[in-house]
Amino acid sequence: MSETIKDRLPVDNMGECHVAAVLLVDTSASMSGKSIEELNRGLQEFYTALQQDPLALGRADVSIISFSSAVNIEMGFRPAEMYESPTLEAHGMTAMNEALITALDEIEKRKALYKSQGVKYYRPWLFVLTDGLPTDSSKEKEAISKMQFAIENKKVTYMPMGIGAKADLDQLKKYYPDSVQAKVTLSANAEDFATAFKWLSASLAEITHSDPKITQNVTLPGTPSNIVVGI
Repeated sequence: MSETIKDRLPVDNMGECHVAAVLLVDTSASMSGKSIEELNRGLQEFYTALQQDPLALGRADVSIISFSSAVNIEMGFRPAEMYESPTLEAHGMTAMNEALITALDEIEKRKALYKSQGVKYYRPWLFVLTDGLPTDSSKEKEAISKMQFAIENKKVTYMPMGIGAKADLDQLKKYYPDSVQAKVTLSANAEDFATAFKWLSASLAEITHSDPKITQNVTLPGTPSNIVVGI
């Protein structure tokens, strides 16, 4: 694992209730062409959409982690107003299990920072975007165990999206614990999924406007017409 843009930045606006969000994105070779172009456009549009909501800019902390043959922290956690969109390239395999483990570890570190500074926080979000199956099967058992524990114990909101015809939604559902009946997945074609980042931005904004005690009842914005919601 490596860090290619800045390391984690301190928490800003400490009097506010924060939400940590990881954008975990597939940059394996199968994402070449239109898919990686859409991904880069989506990462830019995510910030553009967040800028429309000053409260969300002050309360959301965002990190971008990519995975191909290796896992890279492209942008360590930082206030959304300091977001920097990387330009990603597609190559290599699909180390998604290692990426999931890394993302959960990063979330726990951010929560520990919140706690050490007396900062209140909403349940963190983990948005996972991939067009294929993991190739690091040796880490699947650990990744599934950690993800299921985190979801079941309300440590993270897991939001997986499959891109293109080869995306395996059943694989993405494996990371949900058996106790979750509605194993929600999103899916979109490889040519037009950047709008999903606008939806994610709007959803985070909605969370930041909610009462931290009742976020399980927050009504999120409807998904775009080109995004299919499956259970």
